[in-house]
Amino acid sequence: MWATTDISDRQTITTALDDIRHAEAHGFASIWIGEHHLPPGGEGSFHGRVPASEIFLAHVAALTRRIAVGTGVKLLGTSSALRAAEEMCMLHLLAPGRVEFGLGMGPTLPGSPESRAEKAQRYRERLVEIIGFLTGAPPEGGKILSLSPCPELVEKIWVAARDAPTIELAAAQGVNFVVGQAEPGVRQADYIRRYRAAAGRGQVRGARLVFVAETHAEAEAECETATHLYFGALGNRGYHAQAVADGLLPPTAPSLAEKRRQLDFFIGTPDEVAALLNAYVQETRIDRLDVMAQIPGLDPAAVRRSLTLIDAEVRPRLRVPA
Repeated sequence: MWATTDISDRQTITTALDDIRHAEAHGFASIWIGEHHLPPGGEGSFHGRVPASEIFLAHVAALTRRIAVGTGVKLLGTSSALRAAEEMCMLHLLAPGRVEFGLGMGPTLPGSPESRAEKAQRYRERLVEIIGFLTGAPPEGGKILSLSPCPELVEKIWVAARDAPTIELAAAQGVNFVVGQAEPGVRQADYIRRYRAAAGRGQVRGARLVFVAETHAEAEAECETATHLYFGALGNRGYHAQAVADGLLPPTAPSLAEKRRQLDFFIGTPDEVAALLNAYVQETRIDRLDVMAQIPGLDPAAVRRSLTLIDAEVRPRLRVPA
């Protein structure tokens, strides 16, 4: 749900809906939509277009019949625990059995009055409160849900976390765990081991940005603009900057191929991409694999061809379901 500033909100959403219908037709299990609140940047930059993912997902659920819909991720810093739990229950009523809830803390922006540790503490508190609301045990003295409790939704929660206390809380609360895109697999594997060591019994899912074409040369050509845009937005920031500082990645990326390698942007033929994804699964030991398919700079028609190839030629080679 990212798009460059020259692409309208309506066009971005229309493209996403076309991709989702295509994904359902080709047997994909779920579609997750991120929640973004950052404003547009300068020329050539891109930003997310869905500030209220539950509204978008309710529409998606009405347009589809089988594919699961999920928040990837819902930012708990922008909503109270009560409101988040009510939104989860409402979406569950509209799409019973088809909803997944990825919950995240979100970035700490420069100039924020709240430290990262304080934000993580608030995230943990809201997670516990949400589970209490869903199971019919709201915080002492707190309000109750306007809808009936939905204890079955606890097993549909996927917690995104990087700090030890939050990972251990996710394990203790019996919820699933998720790691995202553009972070080195070796770092993600550490988080997953901590979750399992804390007796986390839920599933773990991870994501990689993927583009597949009939030939490697075609994939390179289709992804050239997208590589420049993607590295320009994420390179030397966030996960990437931390990985460079920790010595996991080199400080420079002189070629397009190196830019993609450093941000885990997997492109190539079905055989090439399947090998990269299987190596990622083996490194991290995830149970569920998500593919990020559409980013700015990729032609929408080419993305749908890529999804078709992932279904027909990559999926049979994978060691976990896509």
